[in-house]
Amino acid sequence: MNQEQENGEKRKNVPLSNSEAASFFFIPIGFAKIDRWKNTDFNETEIERFKKFGFDRKIKQASEMRKFGMVFYISIAIILVYLIK
Repeated sequence: MNQEQENGEKRKNVPLSNSEAASFFFIPIGFAKIDRWKNTDFNETEIERFKKFGFDRKIKQASEMRKFGMVFYISIAIILVYLIK
């Protein structure tokens, strides 16, 4: 196995860093400016980069963190609605 193949295998199993996980959790959906010619959403560009370089584990963890972030914000909204009533 040459160096390139070894690095490819390592990339498949690299986990998200704490800062990457936080960005996917706290910003689960795009708040990018509206530009129909260019994607400006940070999370989407990161996922594209993960796919391009073969970070399989990061792709899976990023999608999980986005789901957890959405659930978090939905639960916050429900709690606020309950408290306001």
